[in-house]
Amino acid sequence: MLLPTVGIEKIFNLPYNREDFKIVHHQPISMPVIPQAHKHDFYMVLLIEHGTGTHTIDFFEHQVKPGTVFFLAPGQAHQWNFSVDTSGFQVMFSPDFLLQVQQKFPFFTASGKASFQLNETDNERITAALKTLVQEADEQVSFYMEMVQHKLQILLILLKRAYNGTFKIHIPGTDNRLLNRFLTILEKHYHTNSDVAYYANILNVTPNYLNQVCRTKSGTTAGDQIRERILLEAKRMLTLTSLDVKEIAFTLGFNDTSYFSRFFRKYTNSSPVNFRKKNNQYL
Repeated sequence: MLLPTVGIEKIFNLPYNREDFKIVHHQPISMPVIPQAHKHDFYMVLLIEHGTGTHTIDFFEHQVKPGTVFFLAPGQAHQWNFSVDTSGFQVMFSPDFLLQVQQKFPFFTASGKASFQLNETDNERITAALKTLVQEADEQVSFYMEMVQHKLQILLILLKRAYNGTFKIHIPGTDNRLLNRFLTILEKHYHTNSDVAYYANILNVTPNYLNQVCRTKSGTTAGDQIRERILLEAKRMLTLTSLDVKEIAFTLGFNDTSYFSRFFRKYTNSSPVNFRKKNNQYL
């Protein structure tokens, strides 16, 4: 049985079932510790103004300090442990709220970085954009929601500029486009197909070429990326659901539970059962 995914309305105890946008300026944050990993059905941007601690996203622990910005996409697991004086901006929005759904923001992609440190100039610009977004959302004058959508778009483009400057991302060439297409297809089919040849066939390239491009552009082969995506989902399911190991194995395309357990142990140095005992707070 799947545990519920947390929506914006549940976080803020809103009296309705759907909320597409919310921005909060925490002074300080009202919930500095979230000990139990959970996932959301919305995008989130979190900019730290003051404070320290850790923010764990998909089982990777990030350090928290002023000027750090964090990104979460729907379905990612996270938890945090902040100092009680932590302050900052938290922006949450549904996929439907984006003006250009087809536009790719690198920090929300499967291969994107979940956090980075803003330089002083970018921090000032992005903080100013967040303040105008807070003001627009709070005042709620005529057509404010359309204005919020456009201001959110500006904020995301400013973050994209800062992100691209930090990680030296250039305009995609043919190989970059191939990698992005592979990651998009992988996200849809990782639980049913783990063979590199399957993805290469869809992309009209050979398996060797796909592995070569992935290794050159990302440092890991296509096979490695397929394996890592399956492992990530296995970790999420062990942590965030009450499904037994057999059900998880079947959901991820394994017909043999013992093979799934050997696969999981080989790459995590832990059995699925022990991983669940350590990470699933609901047991």
